[in-house]
This record gives sequence, structure tokens and C-alpha cells, in this order.
Amino acid sequence: MFIVSKRNFKVRRANGASYLVKKDFAGDIPEDVFNSRLIQGAIRGGLIYAPETSKDKDVYKAEAAAKEKEEAADIRPDADPEKPSEEPKEPVQEGVKVGRAKSKK
Repeated sequence: MFIVSKRNFKVRRANGASYLVKKDFAGDIPEDVFNSRLIQGAIRGGLIYAPETSKDKDVYKAEAAAKEKEEAADIRPDADPEKPSEEPKEPVQEGVKVGRAKSKK
């Protein structure tokens, strides 16, 4: 099964061995690794994309679809740059040095 990975994944195989899928990996992986819950979850989350073929055109289409899935799955409150932060930030005072006071002897 051909995949392109955006992150590192370490999959435990049925025989107890580990299979490492490195970041920016593009190539074939064994079928048991492809069918693992970790890889399937990463595909649903957009961190791995699995085009039907290894042709460049199909890889680019799958990458665009994976990016959309990744953005949709990102639930962090700071993930949307259009939405302003709800918490006010403390003002920064310029010229104020923070540190321990020196003792006079």
C-alpha cells in the first residue's frame, strides 16, 4: 500500500516487532501495517495520505484532501487565525529589567 506520511509513526506488528514510518516517507508499506489502527487513524486525521496510485497527479490530489482533513480535525482554540483570542494578554513594559535586586554591602 502506497502512503505519504507527514509525521513519524511507530506501528507494533502482530509478531511484536516495530515498524517505523518516518516523517516525509513516501512509498509502500506492508499491508498489516497499513491496516493497523494507528495508520488508519492517521489517514482519517490527515497526517498520512494514501493515494490510489503512486503517480504524481494522484499524490497531489491526495495531499490536498489530507490537508483539508487535517484542518477539519484540528480542534485547538488557537488553530483559527481569524478568530481572536478570548484571553487578554498582559501589557509588556519596555525598559523594565526583571531580575534579582543586588544587595549593598
